[in-house]
Amino acid sequence: MSFLTLSHIHKAFGTAVAVQSFDLGIEKGEFVAFLGPSGCGKTTVLRMIAGFEQPTTGTITIDNADITRVPANKRKIGMVFQQYALFPNMTVIENISFGLKIAGASRQEMHSRATEMLQIIGMLEFAGRYPSQLSGGQQQRVALARALAIRPQVLLLDEPLSALDAKIRTSLRQEIRSIQRQLGITTVFVTHDQEEALSIADRIVVMNKGNIEQVGSPRDIYNQPGTQFVASFIGTLNVINAAVSDETAGHIALDGQTVRTADALGGLGQRVAIALRPESIALNPEPNGGNSVTATVDEIYFLGSVVRIRTRLREQYLNVDTFNSPGFVPPARGEAVQLGFAESAVKVLHDHDTTRGSAPS
Repeated sequence: MSFLTLSHIHKAFGTAVAVQSFDLGIEKGEFVAFLGPSGCGKTTVLRMIAGFEQPTTGTITIDNADITRVPANKRKIGMVFQQYALFPNMTVIENISFGLKIAGASRQEMHSRATEMLQIIGMLEFAGRYPSQLSGGQQQRVALARALAIRPQVLLLDEPLSALDAKIRTSLRQEIRSIQRQLGITTVFVTHDQEEALSIADRIVVMNKGNIEQVGSPRDIYNQPGTQFVASFIGTLNVINAAVSDETAGHIALDGQTVRTADALGGLGQRVAIALRPESIALNPEPNGGNSVTATVDEIYFLGSVVRIRTRLREQYLNVDTFNSPGFVPPARGEAVQLGFAESAVKVLHDHDTTRGSAPS
Protein backbone atom coordinates (compact mmCIF):
# COMPACT_ATOMS: atom_id res chain seq x y z
CA MET A 1 0.00 0.00 0.00
CA SER A 2 1.17 3.56 -0.76
CA PHE A 3 2.62 5.69 2.04
CA LEU A 4 0.26 8.62 1.32
CA THR A 5 -3.12 7.65 -0.12
CA LEU A 6 -6.03 9.83 -1.23
CA SER A 7 -9.14 7.77 -1.91
CA HIS A 8 -12.31 9.00 -3.64
CA ILE A 9 -11.67 12.61 -2.63
CA HIS A 10 -14.44 15.07 -3.41
CA LYS A 11 -14.47 18.68 -2.24
CA ALA A 12 -17.27 21.17 -2.74
CA PHE A 13 -17.67 24.72 -1.48
CA GLY A 14 -21.43 25.07 -1.46
CA THR A 15 -22.54 24.29 -5.00
CA ALA A 16 -19.05 24.83 -6.46
CA VAL A 17 -17.08 21.60 -6.92
CA ALA A 18 -13.33 22.15 -6.47
CA VAL A 19 -12.09 18.53 -6.57
CA GLN A 20 -13.84 15.36 -7.69
CA SER A 21 -13.04 11.69 -8.22
CA PHE A 22 -9.48 12.18 -6.93
CA ASP A 23 -7.60 8.93 -6.27
CA LEU A 24 -3.84 8.89 -5.81
CA GLY A 25 -1.17 6.83 -4.07
CA ILE A 26 2.27 8.27 -3.30
CA GLU A 27 5.18 6.07 -2.26
CA LYS A 28 7.47 6.75 0.69
CA GLY A 29 10.28 9.09 -0.36
CA GLU A 30 8.62 9.98 -3.66
CA PHE A 31 8.58 13.53 -5.04
CA VAL A 32 5.22 14.20 -6.73
CA ALA A 33 4.23 17.47 -8.44
CA PHE A 34 0.64 18.63 -8.84
CA LEU A 35 0.55 20.60 -12.08
CA GLY A 36 -2.27 22.51 -13.68
CA PRO A 37 -3.72 25.95 -14.45
CA SER A 38 -5.00 28.30 -11.76
CA GLY A 39 -8.28 27.10 -10.29
CA CYS A 40 -7.79 23.44 -11.23
CA GLY A 41 -7.94 22.25 -7.58
CA LYS A 42 -4.28 21.42 -6.94
CA THR A 43 -3.88 23.72 -3.92
CA THR A 44 -7.21 22.53 -2.51
CA VAL A 45 -5.90 18.95 -2.55
CA LEU A 46 -2.69 20.10 -0.85
CA ARG A 47 -4.68 21.90 1.85
CA MET A 48 -6.75 18.77 2.47
CA ILE A 49 -3.56 16.75 2.97
CA ALA A 50 -2.34 19.44 5.40
CA GLY A 51 -5.63 19.48 7.29
CA PHE A 52 -6.53 23.09 6.47
CA GLU A 53 -9.56 21.86 4.51
CA GLN A 54 -11.75 18.81 5.06
CA PRO A 55 -12.86 16.61 2.14
CA THR A 56 -16.59 16.58 1.53
CA THR A 57 -16.19 12.83 0.98
CA GLY A 58 -13.23 10.48 0.77
CA THR A 59 -10.31 9.48 2.97
CA ILE A 60 -6.64 10.44 3.37
CA THR A 61 -4.15 8.06 4.98
CA ILE A 62 -0.47 8.37 5.85
CA ASP A 63 1.44 5.18 6.65
CA ASN A 64 -1.89 3.30 6.94
CA ALA A 65 -3.28 5.77 9.51
CA ASP A 66 -6.49 7.61 8.59
CA ILE A 67 -5.86 11.34 9.06
CA THR A 68 -8.95 12.62 7.21
CA ARG A 69 -10.47 14.23 10.33
CA VAL A 70 -7.26 14.76 12.30
CA PRO A 71 -6.64 18.47 13.08
CA ALA A 72 -3.82 20.11 11.13
CA ASN A 73 -1.68 20.64 14.24
CA LYS A 74 -1.85 16.93 15.05
CA ARG A 75 -0.53 15.80 11.66
CA LYS A 76 3.20 15.31 11.20
CA ILE A 77 3.27 17.44 8.06
CA GLY A 78 5.69 20.21 7.06
CA MET A 79 4.31 23.01 4.93
CA VAL A 80 6.13 25.61 2.85
CA PHE A 81 4.00 28.47 1.56
CA GLN A 82 4.37 30.78 -1.40
CA GLN A 83 4.91 33.87 0.77
CA TYR A 84 7.49 32.47 3.24
CA ALA A 85 5.32 33.19 6.38
CA LEU A 86 8.37 33.79 8.59
CA PHE A 87 7.99 35.60 11.92
CA PRO A 88 9.59 39.05 11.42
CA ASN A 89 10.43 39.47 15.12
CA MET A 90 12.35 36.16 15.30
CA THR A 91 15.86 35.41 14.12
CA VAL A 92 16.53 32.74 11.52
CA ILE A 93 17.37 30.10 14.11
CA GLU A 94 14.31 31.05 16.20
CA ASN A 95 12.06 30.72 13.14
CA ILE A 96 13.48 27.28 12.37
CA SER A 97 13.05 26.20 16.02
CA PHE A 98 9.46 27.41 16.30
CA GLY A 99 7.72 24.15 15.42
CA LEU A 100 9.96 22.22 17.80
CA LYS A 101 9.16 24.70 20.57
CA ILE A 102 5.43 24.21 20.05
CA ALA A 103 6.00 20.44 20.16
CA GLY A 104 7.67 20.78 23.58
CA ALA A 105 11.25 20.01 22.56
CA SER A 106 14.04 20.91 24.96
CA ARG A 107 16.22 23.96 24.34
CA GLN A 108 19.19 21.73 23.57
CA GLU A 109 17.18 19.67 21.06
CA MET A 110 15.84 22.81 19.37
CA HIS A 111 19.32 24.29 19.01
CA SER A 112 20.81 21.03 17.75
CA ARG A 113 18.07 20.40 15.17
CA ALA A 114 17.95 24.03 13.98
CA THR A 115 21.74 24.06 13.57
CA GLU A 116 21.52 20.83 11.56
CA MET A 117 18.89 22.41 9.29
CA LEU A 118 21.01 25.54 8.83
CA GLN A 119 23.90 23.35 7.72
CA ILE A 120 21.68 21.50 5.24
CA ILE A 121 20.44 24.74 3.64
CA GLY A 122 23.92 26.30 3.77
CA MET A 123 22.97 29.26 5.98
CA LEU A 124 24.72 28.60 9.28
CA GLU A 125 26.28 32.07 9.27
CA PHE A 126 22.81 33.67 9.01
CA ALA A 127 21.47 32.15 12.25
CA GLY A 128 21.22 35.47 14.09
CA ARG A 129 19.72 37.53 11.28
CA TYR A 130 16.08 38.58 10.95
CA PRO A 131 13.92 37.87 7.87
CA SER A 132 14.10 41.51 6.75
CA GLN A 133 17.87 41.09 6.45
CA LEU A 134 17.56 38.19 4.00
CA SER A 135 16.89 37.95 0.26
CA GLY A 136 13.73 36.25 -1.01
CA GLY A 137 15.63 33.08 -1.84
CA GLN A 138 17.23 33.00 1.60
CA GLN A 139 13.86 33.49 3.29
CA GLN A 140 12.40 30.56 1.34
CA ARG A 141 15.34 28.37 2.39
CA VAL A 142 14.58 29.25 6.02
CA ALA A 143 10.90 28.41 5.49
CA LEU A 144 11.96 25.04 4.07
CA ALA A 145 14.28 24.38 7.02
CA ARG A 146 11.50 25.25 9.48
CA ALA A 147 9.14 22.79 7.78
CA LEU A 148 11.77 20.04 7.88
CA ALA A 149 12.96 20.68 11.45
CA ILE A 150 9.99 18.82 12.97
CA ARG A 151 10.88 15.67 10.99
CA PRO A 152 7.52 15.53 9.19
CA GLN A 153 6.16 12.39 7.56
CA VAL A 154 5.20 14.42 4.48
CA LEU A 155 6.51 17.73 3.11
CA LEU A 156 4.05 19.96 1.25
CA LEU A 157 5.18 22.87 -0.93
CA ASP A 158 2.56 25.30 -2.26
CA GLU A 159 4.09 27.13 -5.24
CA PRO A 160 7.13 28.02 -3.09
CA LEU A 161 9.15 29.56 -5.93
CA SER A 162 6.60 31.74 -7.68
CA ALA A 163 7.60 34.95 -5.84
CA LEU A 164 11.26 34.61 -6.87
CA ASP A 165 13.03 35.72 -10.04
CA ALA A 166 13.83 33.16 -12.73
CA LYS A 167 17.49 32.58 -11.91
CA ILE A 168 16.86 32.07 -8.18
CA ARG A 169 13.90 29.78 -8.95
CA THR A 170 16.10 27.48 -11.01
CA SER A 171 18.79 27.33 -8.33
CA LEU A 172 16.40 26.86 -5.42
CA ARG A 173 14.34 24.13 -7.05
CA GLN A 174 17.54 22.16 -7.55
CA GLU A 175 18.39 22.68 -3.88
CA ILE A 176 14.91 21.55 -2.79
CA ARG A 177 15.25 18.38 -4.85
CA SER A 178 18.73 17.70 -3.47
CA ILE A 179 17.58 18.15 0.15
CA GLN A 180 14.49 16.00 -0.46
CA ARG A 181 16.66 13.18 -1.79
CA GLN A 182 19.13 13.58 1.06
CA LEU A 183 16.40 13.27 3.70
CA GLY A 184 14.25 10.77 1.78
CA ILE A 185 11.05 12.62 2.69
CA THR A 186 7.75 12.08 0.86
CA THR A 187 7.03 15.37 -0.91
CA VAL A 188 4.10 16.96 -2.73
CA PHE A 189 4.93 20.06 -4.76
CA VAL A 190 2.18 22.28 -6.20
CA THR A 191 3.01 24.41 -9.24
CA HIS A 192 1.52 25.86 -12.41
CA ASP A 193 5.01 26.01 -13.94
CA GLN A 194 5.54 22.98 -16.17
CA GLU A 195 9.31 23.47 -16.28
CA GLU A 196 9.49 23.17 -12.48
CA ALA A 197 7.40 20.00 -12.49
CA LEU A 198 9.25 18.38 -15.39
CA SER A 199 12.69 19.13 -13.95
CA ILE A 200 12.37 17.84 -10.38
CA ALA A 201 9.41 15.46 -9.94
CA ASP A 202 9.47 11.66 -9.90
CA ARG A 203 5.84 11.75 -11.04
CA ILE A 204 3.51 14.50 -12.20
CA VAL A 205 -0.23 14.70 -11.54
CA VAL A 206 -1.78 16.90 -14.23
CA MET A 207 -5.06 18.41 -13.04
CA ASN A 208 -7.86 20.19 -14.87
CA LYS A 209 -11.18 21.44 -13.47
CA GLY A 210 -10.86 19.42 -10.27
CA ASN A 211 -10.01 16.16 -12.00
CA ILE A 212 -6.83 14.20 -12.63
CA GLU A 213 -6.10 14.26 -16.36
CA GLN A 214 -2.99 12.07 -16.22
CA VAL A 215 -0.42 10.71 -13.78
CA GLY A 216 3.04 9.67 -14.96
CA SER A 217 6.76 10.33 -15.05
CA PRO A 218 7.86 13.65 -16.58
CA ARG A 219 9.07 11.76 -19.65
CA ASP A 220 5.75 9.94 -20.11
CA ILE A 221 3.66 13.06 -19.50
CA TYR A 222 5.61 14.97 -22.13
CA ASN A 223 6.10 12.27 -24.74
CA GLN A 224 2.88 10.28 -24.28
CA PRO A 225 0.13 12.72 -23.28
CA GLY A 226 -3.08 10.85 -22.49
CA THR A 227 -5.52 13.63 -23.40
CA GLN A 228 -5.65 16.68 -25.63
CA PHE A 229 -5.55 18.91 -22.54
CA VAL A 230 -2.30 17.34 -21.33
CA ALA A 231 -0.78 17.50 -24.80
CA SER A 232 -1.61 21.20 -25.08
CA PHE A 233 -0.72 22.16 -21.50
CA ILE A 234 2.69 20.47 -21.35
CA GLY A 235 5.27 22.04 -23.60
CA THR A 236 4.62 23.73 -26.94
CA LEU A 237 2.43 21.78 -29.31
CA ASN A 238 1.26 22.02 -32.89
CA VAL A 239 -2.37 20.86 -33.17
CA ILE A 240 -3.45 20.47 -36.79
CA ASN A 241 -6.81 19.52 -38.28
CA ALA A 242 -6.73 16.79 -40.93
CA ALA A 243 -8.78 13.95 -42.45
CA VAL A 244 -8.21 10.21 -42.77
CA SER A 245 -7.35 9.31 -46.36
CA ASP A 246 -6.35 5.64 -45.89
CA GLU A 247 -6.96 4.12 -42.46
CA THR A 248 -5.20 0.83 -43.35
CA ALA A 249 -1.95 2.53 -44.39
CA GLY A 250 -2.20 5.19 -41.66
CA HIS A 251 -2.48 8.02 -44.18
CA ILE A 252 -3.87 11.44 -43.23
CA ALA A 253 -4.61 14.33 -45.60
CA LEU A 254 -3.13 17.53 -44.22
CA ASP A 255 -3.86 20.71 -46.16
CA GLY A 256 -3.56 18.85 -49.46
CA GLN A 257 -0.49 16.83 -48.43
CA THR A 258 -0.31 13.27 -47.12
CA VAL A 259 1.37 12.26 -43.87
CA ARG A 260 1.55 8.92 -42.09
CA THR A 261 0.96 8.05 -38.46
CA ALA A 262 1.55 4.93 -36.40
CA ASP A 263 -1.61 5.65 -34.36
CA ALA A 264 -4.92 3.91 -35.02
CA LEU A 265 -7.31 5.72 -37.34
CA GLY A 266 -11.04 5.67 -37.99
CA GLY A 267 -12.82 5.39 -41.33
CA LEU A 268 -12.10 7.16 -44.61
CA GLY A 269 -12.80 10.89 -44.48
CA GLN A 270 -13.04 11.08 -40.69
CA ARG A 271 -11.93 14.45 -39.35
CA VAL A 272 -9.10 14.18 -36.81
CA ALA A 273 -6.64 16.44 -35.06
CA ILE A 274 -2.98 15.53 -35.00
CA ALA A 275 -0.33 16.77 -32.58
CA LEU A 276 3.34 17.40 -33.37
CA ARG A 277 5.98 18.70 -30.98
CA PRO A 278 8.05 21.51 -32.61
CA GLU A 279 11.31 19.78 -31.67
CA SER A 280 10.26 16.59 -33.47
CA ILE A 281 10.19 18.40 -36.82
CA ALA A 282 13.38 18.74 -38.86
CA LEU A 283 13.98 21.65 -41.22
CA ASN A 284 15.06 20.64 -44.76
CA PRO A 285 16.02 17.11 -43.65
CA GLU A 286 17.94 14.53 -45.63
CA PRO A 287 15.56 11.99 -47.26
CA ASN A 288 14.98 9.17 -44.76
CA GLY A 289 11.63 7.68 -45.67
CA GLY A 290 9.70 9.58 -42.98
CA ASN A 291 7.03 12.20 -43.45
CA SER A 292 7.88 15.24 -45.54
CA VAL A 293 5.67 18.25 -46.21
CA THR A 294 6.27 21.56 -47.97
CA ALA A 295 5.69 24.78 -46.05
CA THR A 296 6.46 28.49 -46.25
CA VAL A 297 8.37 30.38 -43.55
CA ASP A 298 5.98 32.84 -41.91
CA GLU A 299 7.99 34.17 -38.94
CA ILE A 300 11.19 33.50 -36.98
CA TYR A 301 11.55 33.85 -33.19
CA PHE A 302 14.89 33.79 -31.38
CA LEU A 303 14.40 32.24 -27.92
CA GLY A 304 18.00 32.07 -26.77
CA SER A 305 19.25 28.52 -27.19
CA VAL A 306 16.31 27.70 -29.49
CA VAL A 307 15.12 29.26 -32.74
CA ARG A 308 11.40 28.82 -33.35
CA ILE A 309 10.38 28.97 -37.01
CA ARG A 310 6.68 29.46 -37.69
CA THR A 311 5.75 27.91 -41.03
CA ARG A 312 2.52 27.95 -42.99
CA LEU A 313 1.05 25.03 -44.90
CA ARG A 314 -2.01 25.98 -46.90
CA GLU A 315 -4.40 27.08 -44.17
CA GLN A 316 -2.63 26.04 -40.97
CA TYR A 317 0.66 26.61 -39.20
CA LEU A 318 3.49 24.46 -37.84
CA ASN A 319 6.10 25.66 -35.37
CA VAL A 320 9.57 24.14 -35.81
CA ASP A 321 12.19 24.35 -33.04
CA THR A 322 15.89 24.04 -33.80
CA PHE A 323 19.02 24.70 -31.73
CA ASN A 324 20.59 28.12 -32.15
CA SER A 325 24.08 26.82 -32.98
CA PRO A 326 26.77 29.31 -34.11
CA GLY A 327 26.69 28.03 -37.69
CA PHE A 328 22.90 27.97 -38.05
CA VAL A 329 21.49 30.33 -40.68
CA PRO A 330 17.69 30.50 -40.49
CA PRO A 331 15.64 30.60 -43.67
CA ALA A 332 14.14 33.88 -44.82
CA ARG A 333 10.50 34.82 -44.38
CA GLY A 334 8.52 33.65 -47.39
CA GLU A 335 11.04 30.94 -48.26
CA ALA A 336 9.73 27.48 -49.15
CA VAL A 337 11.12 24.73 -46.87
CA GLN A 338 10.69 21.01 -46.37
CA LEU A 339 9.61 19.73 -42.95
CA GLY A 340 10.44 16.16 -41.97
CA PHE A 341 9.12 14.13 -39.05
CA ALA A 342 8.71 10.47 -38.12
CA GLU A 343 5.43 8.59 -38.25
CA SER A 344 5.71 7.99 -34.50
CA ALA A 345 5.81 11.76 -33.89
CA VAL A 346 2.30 12.20 -35.34
CA LYS A 347 -0.15 11.75 -32.45
CA VAL A 348 -3.86 11.49 -33.18
CA LEU A 349 -5.95 13.38 -30.59
CA HIS A 350 -9.27 11.57 -30.58
CA ASP A 351 -10.74 13.82 -27.86
CA HIS A 352 -10.02 17.07 -29.72
CA ASP A 353 -12.80 19.26 -31.18
CA THR A 354 -11.76 19.56 -34.83
CA THR A 355 -14.37 22.24 -35.52
CA ARG A 356 -12.29 24.86 -33.66
CA GLY A 357 -9.31 24.98 -36.01
CA SER A 358 -5.70 25.57 -35.01
CA ALA A 359 -3.07 28.26 -35.17
CA PRO A 360 -0.17 27.48 -32.87
CA SER A 361 1.52 30.29 -31.02
